[in-house]
Amino acid sequence: MDWILEAAEAMGPQLTEWRRWFHANPELSFQEVETSRRVAEILRSFGCTSVRVGVKGTDTGVVADIDPGRPGPCVALRADMDALPIQERGSAPYRSRRDGVMHACGHDAHVTMLLGAAKVLIDMGDRLPGRVRLIFQPSEESPHSSGARAMIEEGVLDGVGAIAGLHVWGTMPSGLVGYRVGPFMASADEWECLILGKGGHGAVPHLAADPIVAAGAVITSLQTIVSREVDPLEPAVVTCGHMEAGTTFNVIPDRALLRGTVRTFGRGVWESMPGRLRRICEGICSAMNCRAEVRYNRVLPPTVNHPELTLEAAQVAREMFGPTEVQEIPPTMGAEDMGLYLEKVPGTFLFLGIMNEAKGVVHPQHHPEYDVDDQVLPRGSALLAVLALRFLSKLS
Repeated sequence: MDWILEAAEAMGPQLTEWRRWFHANPELSFQEVETSRRVAEILRSFGCTSVRVGVKGTDTGVVADIDPGRPGPCVALRADMDALPIQERGSAPYRSRRDGVMHACGHDAHVTMLLGAAKVLIDMGDRLPGRVRLIFQPSEESPHSSGARAMIEEGVLDGVGAIAGLHVWGTMPSGLVGYRVGPFMASADEWECLILGKGGHGAVPHLAADPIVAAGAVITSLQTIVSREVDPLEPAVVTCGHMEAGTTFNVIPDRALLRGTVRTFGRGVWESMPGRLRRICEGICSAMNCRAEVRYNRVLPPTVNHPELTLEAAQVAREMFGPTEVQEIPPTMGAEDMGLYLEKVPGTFLFLGIMNEAKGVVHPQHHPEYDVDDQVLPRGSALLAVLALRFLSKLS
């Protein structure tokens, strides 16, 4: 364990250089062609020969196996590669070179840390106790075209007995490892309610059926799902994030459109949400002489960490960095398509803090001035490498 951490720390300048290159050259979901090419180039420079580029008929996504050449179990390590449609406001020399696109969620760091872990594991040669599959995934930020789903359909989990991933986190102190047993990140569902009324003149509302008034009642009443129908000990969120209705001030339109998201952890609450939302939308609209057409779309499941492997990962981190550098953290209502892998294969997803006030690294995920404390990169690489070894040992 010590030599792995030392090897990763010796790579610190190289890791920083890679991370800043990825930061300066961000690409959106399923457009990570240059990123994939660079990842494959670096892996091949390590001597990795089983590098495959492209998923679902695209030129994005990279999968590679580190194979010691003898029978044994297989574990996977995963990193996501895509950036966000955000205009960067930072002034760093490695700021985004692409207008309107930036790495504002740390995926540049994820790719870099997995490359560092790959170098350490490849250098072990035939001492590696099994195969390690490296998954560099496109399109995490676009849940409707999830890169995890595409990767799984391509067979990246075939033969895999366990999986691990690491996400840098902008509100945790730099270097702190955060873990959570069980549900860690929420599901992400999408709903849409089209309210059909009867249009008319704003001066004679009694001759119309106003879908805007119905929409207002629907928006406020949906909050009673969480406040009055869900157990207060069960986290849940119902948000209306989009409303569209009307074209001018004195006309009652004939329709209004609402769109929003639902976030949950517990399976029972998750399964009940479509029915609850549909009942309120349809009932209120009917009471107001309108009609509701409701569409509910399951986008991502919760990210649920395997208890035994997560506790094992936390213990590994304590052994590597010390007990004060590892902390059990609360779940977050954010969503991640890592949950799709964890539905298929036992594993864990950890957070690694990057907040460093002395360096001005203080902004949360998706902020236009978001950046990463490069000092954590060796720690993340070493942790991923040791997790792969520990999981291989458990599966042997």
